[in-house]
Amino acid sequence: LEPLTSTKLGLQPEMPPRPGMGAVDGKGGAAARVAALRERMKDLGVDAWLVPSEDAHQSEYVAACDRRRAFLTGFTGSAGVAVVTMNEARCWTDGRYFLQAEQELDPTVWKMMKMYEDLSLEGWISTHLGPGAVLGVHDMTISAAMYERLSKEIQKNVTESDAVTVSALSQNLVDDVWGANRPPLPRSTVFVHEVEFAGKTCKEKIQKIRRIMSGQVKDSETVAPADFLVVTALDEVAWLLNLRGFDVEYNPVFWAYIVVTMDDVLFYVDSSRFHPGVADHLASSNVNVRPYTSIADDLRNLCRAKVAWIHPNTCNMALVNSLERAPAKRIVKRKVSPVALQKALKNKTELQGMRNCHLRDGIAVVRYFAWLESELKRGHALPTECKGADVLESLRRVQDHYVSLSFPTISSTGANAAIIHYQPEPETCARLSKEEIYLCDSGGQYRDGTTDVTRTIHLGEPSRREVECYTRVLKGHIAIDSCVFPEGTTGHILDVLARKSLWDVGLDFKHGTGHGVGSFLNVHEGPQLISFRSTAADAPLQEGMTVTNEPGFYESGAFGIRIENVLVVRQASHPGFLAFEHVTLVPLEPKLIDTSLLTQAEVDWVNSYHAECRTRLEPFLLADPEGLAWLHGKTAPLACT
Repeated sequence: LEPLTSTKLGLQPEMPPRPGMGAVDGKGGAAARVAALRERMKDLGVDAWLVPSEDAHQSEYVAACDRRRAFLTGFTGSAGVAVVTMNEARCWTDGRYFLQAEQELDPTVWKMMKMYEDLSLEGWISTHLGPGAVLGVHDMTISAAMYERLSKEIQKNVTESDAVTVSALSQNLVDDVWGANRPPLPRSTVFVHEVEFAGKTCKEKIQKIRRIMSGQVKDSETVAPADFLVVTALDEVAWLLNLRGFDVEYNPVFWAYIVVTMDDVLFYVDSSRFHPGVADHLASSNVNVRPYTSIADDLRNLCRAKVAWIHPNTCNMALVNSLERAPAKRIVKRKVSPVALQKALKNKTELQGMRNCHLRDGIAVVRYFAWLESELKRGHALPTECKGADVLESLRRVQDHYVSLSFPTISSTGANAAIIHYQPEPETCARLSKEEIYLCDSGGQYRDGTTDVTRTIHLGEPSRREVECYTRVLKGHIAIDSCVFPEGTTGHILDVLARKSLWDVGLDFKHGTGHGVGSFLNVHEGPQLISFRSTAADAPLQEGMTVTNEPGFYESGAFGIRIENVLVVRQASHPGFLAFEHVTLVPLEPKLIDTSLLTQAEVDWVNSYHAECRTRLEPFLLADPEGLAWLHGKTAPLACT
């Protein structure tokens, strides 16, 4: 099969210019945007307005027209929530974005709040809004889980008359402020993801979900029986029906909902966007197409006196309100969606696809790093961060089954590498230097899988501090990769393994250790996580899941380090135990490794991994002398000192 690209399909995927926020003009317009929002708050009679990052499907990454929090605040990170009152404006984000938010938020308008360090969103609302105040939020952009948590937390220790009311409203005040400058709604073509890549037909997947709904098949949180299941997350919709689209940059998904009953599958989507073959594909599985905007009305009619199953983290309050008004006999909410769990458990075809695409991806990354060193040897100027990212993308583009990047490449040198989710801009990006660490976190979307790899290299002579920090990050990476754990273990338990070597010397990193990875789907996939956050305890790791292994360390103003591989959960040699298989094949940076800090077992792990990289990648680099020489140099055996 030929590589599938948007051009080949005749598509025009949404690819907004950096930073891709339509009318956003950075810090300069922050005051005007907040002032305009406050005028509309007065008109609506609310005391505060909540602006989540998510869209109607509670997506982590959203289309340009849904980047409301970014538009309002000027902060472009993917995670965060903003609150505006008549006197204050606050924006919460997590540790991945502290430095970025400090740079992008206008401090005369916004105050950054550090999640897990400063007062929580709920705590701040409780203490800063007066008795009987109304907190407004658009009902399509807040999940049932967040709405319930907010309502519960801010009413603690107060009388009913003094409590703040959370009001989910149909009007979106940020859209009113954005006005005609808001980017258009996405209209990418929806196309079939062939079973040769998917491994299972959508009919087989639907049958499995129905068995879970009826209680015939147990999952971690089965509710039985449920009359219908509302599927709201975009990657779950795409996976269940073996379809893909380009509504969200870098994520092959499209706007749609699904309602599964024991007799019907209702697919809420704009059918005018179907690529030839989609209609027949759906008809073969008895999927009925309905207008995207009709789901709320249909739920009111469908669920009267029925048991409805939703995932509260991805179902918005507008749909919950429709279910409640019917009224439904019962609305069942579970931490883990049955579709998300089945999607996370990769079948044999998907797992082989992940191995295959990571091999091809490794070839591209090796050629990129070899090119960098060759440029230096030739006496050429090293590229800028943006130019480097473009060269790496060009090397991926020639690989079989390549479709697009899986996220914007984090090409970061020196102090920029300390910004965890740094994204270089052509006007301001730095030039790579042999005096500084270079961190490159990148990935690709291929028809047979999704990749995500981070390597930290040095083109000159690293400092002793950089070497020690890299080696301690490597020790944590090895600890995760080589651990064996009993079935039922969650990533919440394993996370400490990645941090111990850093903790030994008083260091740490402010992000989780690993996230799930989709199969030609979102690069961030749940429900599995390896993290210190409580959500990592929601779902145990199971055979067939994929998860990243990416400990790091970031010294503000100096450098950043991260080492990331994608792992597959597999059966261990002991019954009842699990282990990991790494599928990423890119050598580590030997000049950043202090073998005196490694045990013999850790040195053996590095040598074994490098031997695997050399054996697997070498046949594809025989016609590339520079790439082959770089591979041989980086994979030479280490000796324990």
